[in-house]
Amino acid sequence: MAEIKNLPFKDGYIDGITILNLEGEVLFSAKFNGKLSNLDESQKLIGKRYLDVYENLTPENSTLYRAMQTGGPIYEEKQYVKRIGKDGITITAFSIPIRSGDRIVGAIDLSCQESGENESGSDRVEISLTEDSFRREQTHKLVSQMRAIYEYDDIIAINRQMRSAKEYIKVVSSCNLPVMLCGEIGTGKEMFAHAIHNSSERRAAPFLSQNCAATPETLLEKVLFGMPESKGILELADGGTVFLDEIDGMPPYLQYKLLRVLQNGALYAADGAAARRLDVKIIASLSRDPKQCIEDGTLRQDVYYYLSKLSISIPPLRERREDIRCFVETYIKKHNKTFHKNIRYISNKLIDKLQECAWPGNTGELEQVVIYGMSVVDSKSDTLRFSDIEKRYRTLARLSMEESMQNFPPKDSLDQAVNIYERELIQRAFTATSGNITEAAKILNIPRQTLQRKIKQYQIRQANE
Repeated sequence: MAEIKNLPFKDGYIDGITILNLEGEVLFSAKFNGKLSNLDESQKLIGKRYLDVYENLTPENSTLYRAMQTGGPIYEEKQYVKRIGKDGITITAFSIPIRSGDRIVGAIDLSCQESGENESGSDRVEISLTEDSFRREQTHKLVSQMRAIYEYDDIIAINRQMRSAKEYIKVVSSCNLPVMLCGEIGTGKEMFAHAIHNSSERRAAPFLSQNCAATPETLLEKVLFGMPESKGILELADGGTVFLDEIDGMPPYLQYKLLRVLQNGALYAADGAAARRLDVKIIASLSRDPKQCIEDGTLRQDVYYYLSKLSISIPPLRERREDIRCFVETYIKKHNKTFHKNIRYISNKLIDKLQECAWPGNTGELEQVVIYGMSVVDSKSDTLRFSDIEKRYRTLARLSMEESMQNFPPKDSLDQAVNIYERELIQRAFTATSGNITEAAKILNIPRQTLQRKIKQYQIRQANE
C-alpha cells in the first residue's frame, strides 16, 4: 500500500489509482496491494470505457465522472463498484479533475478498499501506460461530455440556422457518403456525429470515435489501421460508423493513407495478407475554417474534397442566443441531481446576462458557468439567479477582454471593425425580437427607417424570410 499525506482516507493509505480521459476511457490504473494485481487482465482492459467495466456505475454516481462534471474534488465513503462477471467491492474514493489551462481534460481517482472486504475478490481494473492503451480490443459506443449516447431529439435547435443544420442530419444519415462537420470547439460536433449514426440504418452496428489531434502520430496509425496482432478502428467498426474528430490534427501522410483506403474500400495489411473489405461510414470534423486548414498545410485538399461530399456547418453559440435558455434548463435538470438541489426557475436577468456573452468556448463554457451556479446556490432556493453565477461571469468577461486585447490590433480597418460590430448589434436585436423591425429599432434606439437601411446595407436576413 502507498501512504500519501493529507488525504481523506483512514490512516492516509490508498491501494488504487485510476485515471480517465474526458471520454471516460481508462488511461491508467494501478494497485499497491499485491493481492489485487492482475497484469494479464490489465492488458485486455486497456482503452476500455470505465462505465463498460463497472456495470453498476453511471455518470451520476461515479465520483470520477462527477469530478469532471463539477470541476471540483469528490469524496465518497463506501462507494460500491461491481465489475461485469465478478463480485462487487466497497471502496472509499477521492476523485480530482485534471485540468489543462481552463479546460477539464480528465480525472484521477485515489481509492482504498474498505476494511473487511475480501481483497482477493477485487474487481478493480489494472491498466499499464503503454502503446497498447490506444488499441481498441472491442467495439463500443462512446459517451460524449459524460452523457449518454445522443439521438436526433437531443439536439437543441430553436435558432433557424441551427434547425436547418439539425434537419440535414436526416439527409446525410440516409446514405453511405462521408460527412464533414464544421464548427468551433464546443458547438456539439460529436453530438451531431452520434445523431447521424443513430438516425441511419447502421444504428445497430458499432460507432467508434477518435480524436486525431490528441493522439501521437505513431500511435494514431495503429489505432486507425491496426497491426498484425490487433485490428484498427476502421476494421472494428465494420458495418458501422467512425467519427474522426479534428481531422486536421492527423499528419498529412496518414491523411493520404486514409484517403487511399476509403477510395479503394479495402484495408491492406502490412504483412502482405489479403485485403480486407471495408463497410464503414466516415464522419470527420473540423473546428477551424477548412480553407485555413488547407492553406496552412494541416489538411490535404484532396482529403477535404473526399470527406466533405456532404457537410454540416454548426453555428457557434453567440449566433444562436435564443438557444441559451434551453441549454440552461437542460444543465439545471442534469445538475439538480449532481448537487441534490431543486432548482425549478431561472431569473430573467440571468438569461439576459448569459445572452450578452460571446461564449468563445460555446456550450461547454456555458455548462461550466451553470455548474458553478448550481454548486453555490442555496440548497433551499428554487431559483437560479444572476447573483449565483456573477463571480464566474465576471471572470469570464475579464478573460474575454484579455483575449480581445491579445488579438489587438485587429486585421480589419477601423471602418470594417465598426461595421462588423454594428451588424452584430443589429443581429442580436433581431434575435431578441424574433425579427420584429419596430421592436428591434426601439432596442437599438434608432429610427425604424434607419434600421431598414442598415438591414439592406449588411444584407441581414429577417427571421420570417
